[in-house]
Amino acid sequence: MSGAALARLRGRAATGWGTPVAAWAASRALVLALGLIGSLALGIPTRGVEPQVPDALALLGGWDTTWYLDIALRGYDHDLGQLAEVYTNLAFFPLLPGLMAAGVALGLNPFGAGLVAANLGFLGALLALHALARSRFGERRAALATWAVALAPPATTFSLAYTEGLALALAAAAALAAVRGRFAVAGLAAAAAALARPPGILVALLVGMLALWDPAARRLLIDRARLGRAALAVLPSVAALAGFLVWMWAARGSPTLPFAAQGAWDRGSPVIGLFTAAPEELRAGWGHVVRGEAGAAWTAVARDVAFGALYIALLAKLWRAEGGLRSPWVAYSAACLALPLSSGSVDSVARFGTLAFPLAWPVADWLEASPRRRRWTTVAAVAGMVLLVAQLRIRAP
Repeated sequence: MSGAALARLRGRAATGWGTPVAAWAASRALVLALGLIGSLALGIPTRGVEPQVPDALALLGGWDTTWYLDIALRGYDHDLGQLAEVYTNLAFFPLLPGLMAAGVALGLNPFGAGLVAANLGFLGALLALHALARSRFGERRAALATWAVALAPPATTFSLAYTEGLALALAAAAALAAVRGRFAVAGLAAAAAALARPPGILVALLVGMLALWDPAARRLLIDRARLGRAALAVLPSVAALAGFLVWMWAARGSPTLPFAAQGAWDRGSPVIGLFTAAPEELRAGWGHVVRGEAGAAWTAVARDVAFGALYIALLAKLWRAEGGLRSPWVAYSAACLALPLSSGSVDSVARFGTLAFPLAWPVADWLEASPRRRRWTTVAAVAGMVLLVAQLRIRAP
């Protein structure tokens, strides 16, 4: 390869994939090292892990990973009488368990397959997010936004065998395809996101609005051509989700089982949960504060309240920068936060909020102002990652 060709390759890496690959490698090495050290030092998470999870990676294979492995190995639960009384795997969507099951069919460890899929998904997410931000704000702010996402403490979940890495990758890829005018591709990526986890259906909202968005006028416009593009972007998600629910109806007895099963996690239905679940959550929280029972179980609540407040503050900054809810980026981010909060619980809001990737843009804007901010924010982010990985050992509420 000639010197000129090498120079061109280095140039493309510096402005294309170099930054996201570096951010992914550095942040994932940190999380995986913390997970390995934590697993060896702290032991298996309180609720245990499946036999397919090596003890050395126990902190990265507990909690919800147990349910994904259960679906991959044994299928969805047949015992409908358990709903809203005890935990059941009916609450989980099929994309990650499907990938794990494919690993089993190939003779692979399903946990390993899920872990690799989650981590590679996060690499794809950073590549797409960097490309999106660079097209809107330039290389400098794109690099800061990419590192902000990679080192955000809740990004520890992208190195667990969880759905977050895959969902973020599909959301960012769908948005990038829509911005580039490839609405059929955007629709397919959004459909896969809808099968990854319940909030994944919100990606259809984003790509649908992008199909109607006029960048010059900075508003939504409705005409025949734009409506056709919106249909290409949205209908695959509707079909994918409907297909899954129809299968659930035919195979397990009701199309609403995944949503009813969320009751086992003390969550109410979207919007309705504000009236049915939130009062009890607030009473329980107040009782712990008044009685001084600040046990380990409430460290998770403190985490989610803190990050929930941070997300709302970032949403306010994004709102001002982008012009309010008429912006697809603001409407999508607001919906990503409103959907879990409307269930009446703050539980897991820290990781649920990671799907709202445009919130990284005001972070990049804030970091751009000062090298001192960047240094201390990096230190705080690494410390937060250490705490959140250690918290995987603690019993959650």
